[in-house]
Amino acid sequence: MQFNKSTALVFALSLSALLTGCEAEQTEKDMIAEAQFCLDDARDATSANACMSKISGLTSPQAYSLRCAAGFIAAEVTSPEKLSTALNAIGKGDGTTALLGTLNFGDLTLASSTASSCALSGQTGLSLLGAMAKSATALSNAALDLGSCSGGIQTCDATAIQGAITDLLTDLSGTPTAETIATVEAVGSSIQTVYQSTCGGNAAANEDICNSISSAIQNPPPGVPAIDLSTSSSEDIGHALIAWWKNH
Repeated sequence: MQFNKSTALVFALSLSALLTGCEAEQTEKDMIAEAQFCLDDARDATSANACMSKISGLTSPQAYSLRCAAGFIAAEVTSPEKLSTALNAIGKGDGTTALLGTLNFGDLTLASSTASSCALSGQTGLSLLGAMAKSATALSNAALDLGSCSGGIQTCDATAIQGAITDLLTDLSGTPTAETIATVEAVGSSIQTVYQSTCGGNAAANEDICNSISSAIQNPPPGVPAIDLSTSSSEDIGHALIAWWKNH
């Protein structure tokens, strides 16, 4: 078969494009691997952020999984021991606030961006933890504003969050302030965003966490409106969740 110059040029350009595509794909894999290796040794925000600079601009699920993990490292929360203790507390019926206290990021902006990355990772466990961390941090911020804790948002533990929930529910029973509504909406929207993908069907991310959310939806406490995650407002969803978490 004879190739003229034009055919040879098209072939060369096509081959070049193919090789460039494979090379780019391999480069992304290398970037992910390098960031993962780096993150294994990260212990604080500075080191976690340095690792994430290695995957700047990448939008694959793997990249978002690493950004999700980096957020938790940057917030310096959820050591395996603390997280296990908090999850066991829910399983024993000792209260969701134990987990919320553990997941307080101490920084609302970091908690929100991490929750978004966790959701984009496509991993149910990460998505649910990210949503709970955002809720925990919003409640911790409320605890600071309402006086349930002092010394900074980072100090707001499970007891402080419990106090904030009580105060928020009291305010919701009357004419709630704008701050109360914003906090409750933050809790409702964070869970609403990921609930169906993390707790629906047979692929529940964590049975105990999902049960605490499902119970709030299906059996709202007295005085709390019944909700539908598809149609209810973020405020109503948040109201039902914190009312349930108060005593569970």
